[in-house]
Amino acid sequence: MKKIVSLLTVVFICLMSFQPVSAWSMDISLHSQYAYLYDRETSLVYLDKKSNEKIFPASMTKILTVSLALDKIKNLQQTVTIVEADLAGLKEMQATVAGFYAGEKVTYEDLIYGALLPSGADACNALARLTYGSLEKMVSAMNQKGLALGLKNSHFMNVTGLHDEQHYTTTHDMALILNDALKNQAFVKVFEARKHTSSKANHQWISSLQRGKEYKNIDISHIDGGKSGFTDEAQLTFASTMTIDDHQLILVTAYAKGQYSQNHVQDAVSVYQYMNEHFHKIIIYKKDQEIQNYWITKSLSFQYHQKALQEVSFLAEQSMTASSLDIQIEAPSLLKAPIQKGEQLGRVIVQYQGQTLYEYQLTATQSIESSFMGMLLYYCIVFVLPMFVVILMVYLILRRKKRT
Repeated sequence: MKKIVSLLTVVFICLMSFQPVSAWSMDISLHSQYAYLYDRETSLVYLDKKSNEKIFPASMTKILTVSLALDKIKNLQQTVTIVEADLAGLKEMQATVAGFYAGEKVTYEDLIYGALLPSGADACNALARLTYGSLEKMVSAMNQKGLALGLKNSHFMNVTGLHDEQHYTTTHDMALILNDALKNQAFVKVFEARKHTSSKANHQWISSLQRGKEYKNIDISHIDGGKSGFTDEAQLTFASTMTIDDHQLILVTAYAKGQYSQNHVQDAVSVYQYMNEHFHKIIIYKKDQEIQNYWITKSLSFQYHQKALQEVSFLAEQSMTASSLDIQIEAPSLLKAPIQKGEQLGRVIVQYQGQTLYEYQLTATQSIESSFMGMLLYYCIVFVLPMFVVILMVYLILRRKKRT
């Protein structure tokens, strides 16, 4: 079932490739000096507070570490062993650890939870060694992943987020990293967990969000999941997700002062409350609703009906309604076969009071092959029929002259 859902998600993304045109203006005060909030489905940006300026990610780094490790792990229940090298230097660097000890038998799942919930550097080191062979090789993979994701302002030096002047990112780039990680359901399960007990019940961990609830009595019930970080240079950083009217948003904040203040968690809650109060969902197309109808030449598939594979909607300010939007489809009505799946066929532009809110690309959801009969019919219409009309006209003119 999960594979089917994933496949449909991929196909839908191919169908509706959203292109954000403008950011919304949110009147909200945050403790964090940097922030970026965007919708995973539409890519609309709702909050942009110095999102392309360099920050130190601290332990948000572990999102990328765990994501890359999961790409290599085939069995989360496989047992592995913690070695001395996984713990070397962590105490001296005052790194946060999950509490593993040399010689301990743990599962890969223990390591994944240990890396994200208590932010264990020991778990990250073990994951790097076991899945990539060394810390250096995983760091190389991290930077290669950054290039693959199109990150322009990120560079990684370690798998833990411990401070290094050359270990940096932006809230925008970190949001893209988290979005990629969330495509893995094993990651989502751990990222959204509040508490976890290790396989041998000798370790109990709580998440960044749970600490906000237990230490400061913050209502975290509307935040899906989160991963925090802290160093003196980075201050509090936080990557989190929240869902408003079926739309999941990614929020990344950085440099909220005060190691034990929980201001980063409070910022996430404040953003949720603002979005919930000031925005609502507008449906553009319902599931299976026809978006565009194309005539096809050079094929016996004379028509191609493009429908929405699922509901197409976006979050808009409360003052906006579906009837107040201007929806324009820029696409030809006539297409020539062959057409390849994924081929761009046009775009839809959504405007409000003359301002473009966003646009998305229409792409073919299936391949349409050309056929001999279809091509024969096409050339007959294009070449033979006009020639026949010309000959007929000449004949009628000559006949008329002959009579006169």
